[in-house]
Amino acid sequence: MSKAATNRVSRLAMGIAAVGVATSVASVAATQPASISAPLVDLAALIVVGSSTHPDGSGNENFFGGMFNQPPYNAGDDLEHVNFFTGPFGINQALQAHSGEDNAVLSSGWGAANASLLLMALQAKKDPALAKTVFILDNNVARPNGGFGTRYPWFALIGVNPIPSPTDTDALGLVDVGYMYDYNSNAPADVVNPVAAVNSLVAYLYRHLNQNDLDLPVNEDGSPAVSCGSANTCGVTDKGDVLACPDAQCGAIPADDRVAAYVTQRGKTTYVTYTTKGLPLTNLIRDFVPFGNVIADLTEPVLTKIVNSAYPNGNPIPADPSKYQPATPFSSLPQLASTLPGASKTTSTESVLAASDAKPTTKKKSATADEPKPLTNVVRDSEKAEPQSAADEPSPKSDPVVTVDKPKDESTDTTDAGTASTETKTTSGSAAEGAAA
Repeated sequence: MSKAATNRVSRLAMGIAAVGVATSVASVAATQPASISAPLVDLAALIVVGSSTHPDGSGNENFFGGMFNQPPYNAGDDLEHVNFFTGPFGINQALQAHSGEDNAVLSSGWGAANASLLLMALQAKKDPALAKTVFILDNNVARPNGGFGTRYPWFALIGVNPIPSPTDTDALGLVDVGYMYDYNSNAPADVVNPVAAVNSLVAYLYRHLNQNDLDLPVNEDGSPAVSCGSANTCGVTDKGDVLACPDAQCGAIPADDRVAAYVTQRGKTTYVTYTTKGLPLTNLIRDFVPFGNVIADLTEPVLTKIVNSAYPNGNPIPADPSKYQPATPFSSLPQLASTLPGASKTTSTESVLAASDAKPTTKKKSATADEPKPLTNVVRDSEKAEPQSAADEPSPKSDPVVTVDKPKDESTDTTDAGTASTETKTTSGSAAEGAAA
């Protein structure tokens, strides 16, 4: 057979095969439309980003019980690891390869700061991949209130992202996970507090790669999985109860329970902050120092005060985790001074003295022989200790130290108003002197 004839036969065979394939696809689509549409709907990818201490990120897909390592983000073979050293560019390359699909980007530590930087770049150009992608920033170095990259911006000199992660984006969802005291996501604001710095490093070592066992209280789209009414923050206890905790301040908590995690939503970002059982530094003492429990029991209250003084408002759990809070060197000393017993005592003494020196603005009715004056608690009811105000002025509140006092035994035979007034002065002055002492 000639070469021309061979080419004609080949083209004819290819044409017949193409018609056959097209006919088969059309037939299957007509009889079983789900077989054609399902692959298009199920397209997804879980993109796992490595960290500086675990560059390839292998195994991180099991974080939080593997809640993202399953449909809709991983139907079986839709898992892709991105090496930490490829930075935001490597993450973007993986994401763009799955553009238009339902994606989840799971990152941790310094890798989370890289993912955060990419997120801002995609937001700036309104990338369509954002609308179908959930970003999980675990132990986020770029957390606005606590990440060591944002807390200490000079780490940008070695490539750490110093820009706080965004709060409101076009992404399908954004989950920012932090850990109490951890150097990555909850670094001390006072950089010159050595006790707080050591405690943060210990917290990091205790927490490192323990995320597999954590229950992340969010939905698969990144929204909060708990609700607590109108409060801006929910507290989830060890027993699974959900408490209303406005500004991360909860009400009464049962003695046999504790708040294990705080959940706050700002914009489209869900902030989850896990707490610690005890101070990491004293936990280390308990685990490795001889007679550690005895030493830890004695030192934990003082060490906790010193460590907490290095955080804004003396609290490592931020009232608003979305608020940018850079370092505040030497802030521990005034914060610690405000919590000392002497500071509160001075304040109470001054309040007592001010209350005892106050003069009443109205006269007391004179007691007569027919109407004996009842004397129950002179300090509580005395107008010298708790003066009345003028009609056009609000009544000042008495100091709690003044109002809480034991009643004294006094004669009820008093018939002269002046004598009653003198006794009132004496008792009030004694109360003030006792409080001042």
